[in-house]
Amino acid sequence: MMIDTSSICNRYQQDFKRRKGYRYVLSFLALTSCVHAKTFSDLGTTFEIEEESFLTMIQRRVETARSEGKLDVLEEEIKARVKERVMTPLPVSGLQKTQEERSWYFDPSITLDHDIRDHKSRLIQPKGTKVNPLTKVSWRHSMVLIDGSDEEQVSWAISQVQQGGKIVLVKGSPIKLFRKTGQRFYFDQSGKITQRFQIKQIPARITQAGEKLLIEELRGTS
Repeated sequence: MMIDTSSICNRYQQDFKRRKGYRYVLSFLALTSCVHAKTFSDLGTTFEIEEESFLTMIQRRVETARSEGKLDVLEEEIKARVKERVMTPLPVSGLQKTQEERSWYFDPSITLDHDIRDHKSRLIQPKGTKVNPLTKVSWRHSMVLIDGSDEEQVSWAISQVQQGGKIVLVKGSPIKLFRKTGQRFYFDQSGKITQRFQIKQIPARITQAGEKLLIEELRGTS
């Protein structure tokens, strides 16, 4: 049976947009980093650094292939590489399988360092205000991060989201696992989520605990 990869990717994107709680909190956390001058870009951006050099390389090779009359061969090669990158994103580095479980709370609040005003200069929030997105929206269900090449972790993660939630891979193919299990999987592109929450071991789980987020690094067997 033929499966349209682009259709699957579109379904992932549409599903993410419907989950406004996740999107709002994660976008807010990206803003938090900007306010504190940390090098953390918008979670919605993927392959930001790699993409530029990849396109530069393609442009150079296209010009060379055109001059040598090998443009058709190069086109097929590029298609294959792009498909492979979509099917199996680059693994997130710096992570290991959980050896010793640990947990901690993450406060997403920020203190504004300037007044926030609307387009008519009307004050919305004054400088010094402490803002926490979890007072406005709910994180809803848990987010589970796993190594998608580990079958035990995959089975455990699926059991964790039966009542709702997201499974985010740090390694493996979301599309291949979707075909195999019927469960939707996402990917932590460039390690944005694990870096933001300082996750070092996988499996991990993020849930809401009042006005904070509970981060847990688990063995993933219970």
